[in-house]
Amino acid sequence: MKIHMLFFSTSMLLSHQAMAFDVEVDPFAYALSGHSVHFGFGENNFRFDIGLFGADIPEAFHGNENYEQEFTGYGVKLDYLFGRYEGLFVGIEAQTSEYKYTLKSTKENTTRTQTSFGPRIGYRIMYSKNMTITPWLGIDFNLEHDDIVLSGEKFESSTVSLFPTVHLGWKF
Repeated sequence: MKIHMLFFSTSMLLSHQAMAFDVEVDPFAYALSGHSVHFGFGENNFRFDIGLFGADIPEAFHGNENYEQEFTGYGVKLDYLFGRYEGLFVGIEAQTSEYKYTLKSTKENTTRTQTSFGPRIGYRIMYSKNMTITPWLGIDFNLEHDDIVLSGEKFESSTVSLFPTVHLGWKF
């Protein structure tokens, strides 16, 4: 009888340990000649994510008609999931990226390593049993935010950046 009770108690405990593994991509990164892949692991109400990403940033996003901008980087995220895996979540993120700034008129360029961190909020939708759609917004505080100047032309940097996007994923 004790063995049955132990088995039942262990089964009940394990059934509440909702582990999830997933892979996500950001289709906007691919649309901007870039890449994005994120690997997630979640248990109970938490999810950890590690990702690689990059893109060519259009002038409409960075606002400087004299420059081209591109980046590639990696980052981590830790989210609190209010609905276990799907639904509303809040979290923190940190990333390091290598940015390349090219002055269009001279093709002169420079690079900068940018580290940023901040909160994020999103909502994970289970589109099917395994497919997810996750719109989210990150508010990033940029540690390196000095302006870039090439041949007298300034690219203004910001201490805070908003990052809205949508990830498509597959839950295993």
